[in-house]
Amino acid sequence: MLVLTRADLERVLAPLAVVDAMATAFRRHGDGRSTVPPRLSTPVGRDGVLLSMPAAFSDGCERGLGVKQVSVYPDNRARGHPTLYATYVLMDGASGEPLALLEGTYLTGLRTGATSALAARLLARADARRVACFGAGVQARFQLLCLAAVRSLERVVVLGRDPRRARAFAESMSATLGVPVESGDDPRRAAREAQLIVCATTSPTPVVFGADLGPGTHVDAVGAFRATERELDGEAIRRARVVVDTYAGALEEAGDVLIPLGEGIIERTHVAAELAEIVTGRRPGRTSAEEITVFKSVGFALEDLAAAQLAYDRARAQGIGKEVTL
Repeated sequence: MLVLTRADLERVLAPLAVVDAMATAFRRHGDGRSTVPPRLSTPVGRDGVLLSMPAAFSDGCERGLGVKQVSVYPDNRARGHPTLYATYVLMDGASGEPLALLEGTYLTGLRTGATSALAARLLARADARRVACFGAGVQARFQLLCLAAVRSLERVVVLGRDPRRARAFAESMSATLGVPVESGDDPRRAAREAQLIVCATTSPTPVVFGADLGPGTHVDAVGAFRATERELDGEAIRRARVVVDTYAGALEEAGDVLIPLGEGIIERTHVAAELAEIVTGRRPGRTSAEEITVFKSVGFALEDLAAAQLAYDRARAQGIGKEVTL
């Protein structure tokens, strides 16, 4: 079995390559060539959750089977730990033989950012360059890295709960992206001035409001993954063409969708498409330059499998990783 550490994954996975791998995976899913059962969620203690996320490609693909175990503890930052820990096991789809053990936290962050970037590539206006990023943590970094791989960004404003942390994040991302990134102190103004909005927070209540969304704005919302939590208010969802990673996941876990559904602000038909339908062309993405679009993601196990396959193939080709015998 090949063991791939975070450092190994940083060497073999480039953001744009992962975006393209996500496009291929969602196309295969849209064509009925994958099996992805609902993820199993196990509450742990007061604030934790353990997620088990299996996925398989069902078209004879080698390395087409895998499972991720991920723990999410929203209060971990105060404890000096990351919010999320994850491990991925990649297997041979024909025999079930374990092929690789991958550090899953980096894998999760990058595939989540890549999926959002894919959605932005398909849904955002071609001239969208100005970004408001809500969140200044690990996932916000992946979101911006991947978004910059598919769009030439002009300006990024970062909004975070901790001003000092937001300033440090902005300085770091400006150096990394090579574009002006600054911390902001007026979230609503930042949203009004943005053409692209990233929501990657742990806030259980809205940080983006529909009244602030200008015509043509695109929003990627990835932070909330519980039915009782949301980053967008009901008006933002009502005004937007809403695309989700999957219907099953969104209608089970996405508070951004479920709360306005429960309040009668929208109906089920307001969710216009899932991402695979946009990728395959079965349903349209953006339908006009003035339309507001929202991509709501709660995570999809096929994304992990696609990223793990890519990492494994590139690591084998480059002689990266450590072989172990279990």
